[in-house]
Amino acid sequence: MTRLAGVLWIALFATFGPAAAAANFDPEQVAAVDKAADAFAVLGMEAYQTGAPPRQSDSTAKELLDIIFGTAALNDGPDPIPFAQIDKLNDWLLRVVKTGMIYVFAGTGIADIEKISTVDAKVQQQIAANTTAFAPELGRYYDSQLALSRAEMDTVAAEMAAHPDKFTSSNATSGLAQMRTGLTQTLIGVVTTFPVPGLDPTWMRERELALVAIAPSAARFLDDGSRKQVREAALQVADTMSDQAVKDGLVAFAKTIMP
Repeated sequence: MTRLAGVLWIALFATFGPAAAAANFDPEQVAAVDKAADAFAVLGMEAYQTGAPPRQSDSTAKELLDIIFGTAALNDGPDPIPFAQIDKLNDWLLRVVKTGMIYVFAGTGIADIEKISTVDAKVQQQIAANTTAFAPELGRYYDSQLALSRAEMDTVAAEMAAHPDKFTSSNATSGLAQMRTGLTQTLIGVVTTFPVPGLDPTWMRERELALVAIAPSAARFLDDGSRKQVREAALQVADTMSDQAVKDGLVAFAKTIMP
């Protein structure tokens, strides 16, 4: 359930205030993501029954996924995205997660993931099979989820440093706790995907690029308990890896999170 919890995390920042325009983050990009995600949801609406979600080999699906998962340049700027845009980032993350869930729960018979309380062995087996079967799409999903998580984390951390008084209320404290818990689950969820049978080491090494990118920010933002959880999960998975490059990448990630 740890891996599933990480996949399902959606950070909540409603308590931190409304968004305003910002010069270096275009809200229209998120509007395009919303539109593409709505269209993709229609394409994949029966996947939970059929087990056949839209694949990126299809030009229509790929065009939509390129928009939804198109976070490559998100963390390239020298400064964090302004805090006023946090709800835009969170909306984008929500769309990414909902799109990814179409692949995760394909063929499980589960139509509404928000109503899940437990996942039985049969569903877990199907999710594992989906991870391998839809590895190209799920790899992009994990990468974009990590990129957006990093952007949100850096944005909140910068605001905390500049205006610590904003984060003293009980609502703000609760929001930060939710964010740290969610980020911890997300990181553990990605790393604990690696042992799924049938995943290619190349796929794992590609995911490690996103993990390495987020690790310094996560190490600064998470509390000691969360850092320890992520570190231990990464090291435990590293011990199971036969590919030395994958093993070394996980160890490096773990040591960056907590030396």
